[in-house]
Amino acid sequence: MESEIRALLESADIGALEGLLVDAADWGVNVRMTLNGQFVEVDLIKNWDGFEMILLDDQKRDSIQIDELVDMVQILRGYC
Repeated sequence: MESEIRALLESADIGALEGLLVDAADWGVNVRMTLNGQFVEVDLIKNWDGFEMILLDDQKRDSIQIDELVDMVQILRGYC
């Protein structure tokens, strides 16, 4: 899944993407990147309905349910 996420984000038209790190863990996948000059951290946790996508931003934590990994691109386009 790490390589799938990396390929998806590198090929997507989401803006200026730098320093992409995709790291799998036993609980899910952590994605860190600089997107349009802003640090973005995302946790992806697989569940029955697809994935829980958690956007981590300093003191704020937003959780969004997505059906497929490609849905992450649309969320990131509107995020930065």
